Amino acid sequence: MEQRDDPQAGRRGENWIADMARVVTALGISPSDHETLSRVAGLLGMERAAPVRSAGREEPARRPAPATAGTPVTGHGKATAPRLREPTGFPDELQILKPIGMQQAPNTGRGWSEPALAEQQSRKPEPLPHQPLLPPASESATLHLLLSRVVHEGPVDVDALLDTVCRGDALSQLPREPVRTLRFGVQVLVDLNVGMQPFHRDQAELVRRIGALAGEHNCSTRYFSQSPLQRSGARAGWSWKAYEPPPPGARVLVLSDFGMNTGGATAELQGEWRRTVQLIRWASCRPLALVPAPPERWPHWLPALMPVLSWDRYTTTARVHSALS
Repeated sequence: MEQRDDPQAGRRGENWIADMARVVTALGISPSDHETLSRVAGLLGMERAAPVRSAGREEPARRPAPATAGTPVTGHGKATAPRLREPTGFPDELQILKPIGMQQAPNTGRGWSEPALAEQQSRKPEPLPHQPLLPPASESATLHLLLSRVVHEGPVDVDALLDTVCRGDALSQLPREPVRTLRFGVQVLVDLNVGMQPFHRDQAELVRRIGALAGEHNCSTRYFSQSPLQRSGARAGWSWKAYEPPPPGARVLVLSDFGMNTGGATAELQGEWRRTVQLIRWASCRPLALVPAPPERWPHWLPALMPVLSWDRYTTTARVHSALS
């Protein structure tokens, strides 16, 4: 059977050969370098006969003589296209080039303008938030109950008014309901004795809260040591003088340990506090003491002079009602 020539295959062969020629010319490959020529032909999809190797030496592969320019020939003298095969991959010696844009710049070192990890500056520890001795949830209500005074200046007491009218009694004024007020003012006596040093911050914070509750114009503070009778004052110790009670109707709140933390209350200290409380009551004022100690440590004479409450978390509004009633 006569074999027909395939014109498409011929054109493909011419194209492959032209490509091969351009690659060889561009790379400057020697025609005698058969191994490199074979690799290039394989990369272009052409199959080239491997050179025949003999023992001890290499035999260069024979190149088929082209019948016409740019066209290989077969044994019968007819031009045929080279057989095509799928590329089997890159050879081990082939180096894959990277685009210029992907090439990394040489490592010339990085100049830092500041340390990567800045040193931590040594800071003083911040003080912990202050926790009051009174219960925080009910502190405002407890202080208002401690410092206020009950007066009958509220709304009209309708029940009392009806009872008076039904009895036929004359009315000189309308009966009113009792309310609590701070308008009479507050005086705070702060003990600066050695035994109260652990509570100086609590004293200062409580004075600040009382001033915010009653008003700065309605609250006065006097400092003393052990007893305010002989020496007390609102400023530095050199300006202290004998105690003077506040205006009538004011609440006098004492913040002291009454000598319990410095070896016990002496007979002299007891007498000074008796005279101090007498001055307060003669001025129509009402004394009250907050002591940072449980009741079992109180001097036996202290509850007889004035109402006393423990200055701790167990002092609730119910205990204040019970102490003031």
